[in-house]
Amino acid sequence: MTDRRRIAFLYVGGVHHVFHTLPVACALARRENVEITAFCADAAIEATVRQVLDDFPGATVRVERLKRPALLDRLGKPSLTKLPMLWRSRGMLAGMDALVTAECTSIALKRMGVTRPLFVCQPHGAGDRAVSFEPRFRRFDRVLVAGPKTARRMVDSGVEARRVREVGYAKAEYLAARARLLPRPFDNERPIVLYNPHFRSALSSLDRAEEIVRAIREGTDLNLIVAPHIRVFEGASDSELRRWQSLVVPGRVLVDTGSPRMIDMSHVAVADLYLGDVSSQVYEYLLLKPRPCLFVNAHDVAWEDDPDYAFWYLGDVVRPEEVVRGMADALAHPDRYREKQVAAVAETFGPLEGSAERAADAILASLGEPR
Repeated sequence: MTDRRRIAFLYVGGVHHVFHTLPVACALARRENVEITAFCADAAIEATVRQVLDDFPGATVRVERLKRPALLDRLGKPSLTKLPMLWRSRGMLAGMDALVTAECTSIALKRMGVTRPLFVCQPHGAGDRAVSFEPRFRRFDRVLVAGPKTARRMVDSGVEARRVREVGYAKAEYLAARARLLPRPFDNERPIVLYNPHFRSALSSLDRAEEIVRAIREGTDLNLIVAPHIRVFEGASDSELRRWQSLVVPGRVLVDTGSPRMIDMSHVAVADLYLGDVSSQVYEYLLLKPRPCLFVNAHDVAWEDDPDYAFWYLGDVVRPEEVVRGMADALAHPDRYREKQVAAVAETFGPLEGSAERAADAILASLGEPR
C-alpha cells in the first residue's frame, strides 16, 4: 500500500496569495493517498480559503490556523508577525512531507529545524523585478514558475535548473474565465482606466498618486478605478483610508482599499487602459487580452536596458505630470504594442489550461526525487 503523503499549503503572506496556490492544493486533494492541509495566518485568509474551496467541491482540504502570537499583533503590520508565527508553528509543520508557499519567508523554517518536508515555492505574480528572483529561492527544493521567462531568470539568478519546473499560472486558470464575464462597474460607456501603483513607494508612483488621480479627474471624462497593490493598506489607519476615499467621484471614480476585487482579476478584466508602475499585475491584465498600457516613471529611472523593467516595453512610459496626455495617446492607438504584448504573455505564462494539475504533478513527482 502506498504511503499517504501529507502536504501543507502555507498562507502567511497575505490574502492575495490564496488564489495562486489553493487551486493546486485542490488538484492534489483529488489524488489518491494525499492529505492536504491549508494553514492560515489569520481570519481574513481563512475566510478566503474557505470561499475558494466552495468552488472545488470534489476536493477535501483541511483548514487550520497557524499559531499566532497575539501580543505581536500590536505591531500593526501583519508582515512583522510572520517569523514569530512560523517559529511557534514549527512543530505542527515538521512532520509534513511537503510545504508549499507563494512567498519566501517560509523558507526560514529550515533554519528553525524543520528539515523533513520538501520545500516548494510557487511564487505569486509573474513580474520582472529583481525581487521576483531573490536569493531565498535558491534554498527551496523546488520552485514552480509560470512560464519560460521566469524559469530562465530563476536559473540566471542562481536557482539550480533541476529545481525549477514550468507549470503555468494556476490563479488565472481558475479566475480568468469568470473575470471576462464581469459587468462594468460604471453606468456609462466611457473607457475605464485602472490605476495600480505598487506598494513600494521608492520604486512606484505611490507618493504622487493623489496628484495623478486629481489630474485624471480634472483633465478627462474617463472612468477611473484606483486600486493600488493590496499591501498599500496593510495596517492603514482610519485617517489614511479616509484620505484615499476622498478621491472618489460617485459614478466615475472608484477607490478600492481592500475588496476582493483587488486580487481576483476583477479590476484588470474590466479596464480599457492599465496605468501603473512596477506591479506584475500588468501581466494579468494583458493575459486576458492585449490592451493599452501606460507606465509612470516617477523616479527618473534609466529603465531601457534594465531587465527589471521589461514590461515597460509593453506601453508608453511617462512622467507623473504627463499621465493625462499619455492616456489620451494610448487610448487613441490601442494596438500599438499588441504584438509585443502577445509575445510577452506567452513567455510569461505558457499554456494556462492544466496549470493546477501540472503543479500537482510536479509536487508529487518531486517527493520521489533527490532534492
